[in-house]
Amino acid sequence: MTIALGINFGDYVFLAADTRTTFGWVNHIVSYTDESEKIQKTSFGLITGAGRTNLLDSVKNRLAKQEITNTDQIFEIIKEERLNLLGRLLITENNIALTGWVYSYITILNDAPKLRLDVVHPSLGEGLARWEENKAAIICPHEASKEEADEIIAILNEVIKPSTEFATVEESYRYHGQIIGALIRQIQPKYPSVSRCYQIGIHKLDGSMGISPIIKIDESP
Repeated sequence: MTIALGINFGDYVFLAADTRTTFGWVNHIVSYTDESEKIQKTSFGLITGAGRTNLLDSVKNRLAKQEITNTDQIFEIIKEERLNLLGRLLITENNIALTGWVYSYITILNDAPKLRLDVVHPSLGEGLARWEENKAAIICPHEASKEEADEIIAILNEVIKPSTEFATVEESYRYHGQIIGALIRQIQPKYPSVSRCYQIGIHKLDGSMGISPIIKIDESP
């Protein structure tokens, strides 16, 4: 489990996730590591997720090996891996309900490249959701109630600023990195599945991508 999020600013997209992977059964955490790097580059952009680790990893491993030419393939891979792990009794329907992905990609619209941010999560229905610009797409910690998740989303959306308010992408990165760190600092003591460390990925309209090293919430990005 973890918290994972994305924000599309039009010319660039930020993805972020904390770095905790937990081990245990049902809702009891036996141990954990805070060294998990959960943002991944793909042939189409960046992807991160939150939920059941073996389901996240099975999708991640296929995306690392398979060339993706259409984003519909991502959803098909997710559906196939859900069924595969269910059939092998390695996950439950509840695991599926708690697991989702956020990813970026570039498409062509009116003969021009356009960045998009999509979310796949059972709470959004059977398909995927395309997120509007300057709004955070957040997969909240599994321990959060719906009311708490809504509050987390509202807190971040209140302080997001559009790219037009920054002279450079780097300025936007510093600002939004700090507010993402502040959000994690605020919620981490309440949710055992969230670590005190996180990463941020950036995908630009020119196709370039980068992923930060692991950042402690008491450090500036």
